Amino acid sequence: MKTAFMNLVSYFMQQHEPEAKCLPSLTQQLEQARQEWLNAQNYYDNVSDADLVDHASYLMQAAEKKYTYLLKRARHEGIRCSPFRQ
Repeated sequence: MKTAFMNLVSYFMQQHEPEAKCLPSLTQQLEQARQEWLNAQNYYDNVSDADLVDHASYLMQAAEKKYTYLLKRARHEGIRCSPFRQ
């Protein structure tokens, strides 16, 4: 019984190794966060329902916090890039 269990465990360990996932670089994350912030601002500017104004405000503040956090990380790591330079 033990050997059958060990064989089964061995089979799954060999066959199902987790795949490595590539994470986006910090500059890619920063650009994505900037776009999210701009989209949230646009949403806030165009929403008319009173209930959605609160939601839009929350989204805009959250996107801004994420963007400023990533900017601080980039500065700390010495990354210098601008969305305005090509």
